[in-house]
Amino acid sequence: MTEFLSAILAFPTAVFTIVMGVVLTYWLFVIIGAVGIDMLDGHLDFESGAKAASGALQGGMKAAGGALEGGAKAAGGALEGGVKAAAAHDHSADVDGGILAALGFAGIPLTVSVSLVGFISWTLSLLSAGPVHAALGPTLPSWLISGTLGLACFIAAMVLSGLAVRPLRPVFVMKRAPGRQELMGRVCNISSGSVTERFGHATFEDGGAGLILNVVCAKANELKRGDPALILGYDAEKHVYEVEPVDWLLPEEAKQLDDPGKAASIARARARH
Repeated sequence: MTEFLSAILAFPTAVFTIVMGVVLTYWLFVIIGAVGIDMLDGHLDFESGAKAASGALQGGMKAAGGALEGGAKAAGGALEGGVKAAAAHDHSADVDGGILAALGFAGIPLTVSVSLVGFISWTLSLLSAGPVHAALGPTLPSWLISGTLGLACFIAAMVLSGLAVRPLRPVFVMKRAPGRQELMGRVCNISSGSVTERFGHATFEDGGAGLILNVVCAKANELKRGDPALILGYDAEKHVYEVEPVDWLLPEEAKQLDDPGKAASIARARARH
């Protein structure tokens, strides 16, 4: 155990150890916040904690980038610019340009990229520090070996991480939920037992997790759970969507529902009646 602690606290591994500590703290807050665990019979402010952890993660990345800045300049100004660009991004942003994008990080959340780069850098440095110092120690200064090794581990981790995250890119594709006005003329499915002028629920498939809508119908109807309904508009004051049964549409109107533009026109026309 003592040898392990000495290894992870020795330069250059110590730099990556600090980054890993910040990364693990950040993900711990994320996990606790997602699970919603109450600790010590209290209610922790997990949102604030997550923000603090994410801020620390960004700071840790800047610190790691600063520690390797001199080596990065020697390796090439482009690499240094890529590291600074990553540090300047918000913790929830995606990498969408520059050297990092070329390495395969485009479309990947920065927190995931930093976590993977930090872990691989830490692992490579921990495993290679001993053998490299043993082999080159008699001929080269220790500080030169450590500095070069840290930079090499960081560059290798960037390349390996870029290759590792490329297959994961589709997982992080964000689908924008349709706005309230965009739902006009779309068909939802009733999820409540009935729909009245004051109460009702429906679901709308948006290609993702789906939307749960509060719906009402001003006219007497026979809508029930599982029935399709046409969305006529949104009442901003009551925060509800106005709907009516799809069965009330004329045959020629029902055929036009697949066209968003025509469907919206139909919904506006029926909402005025």
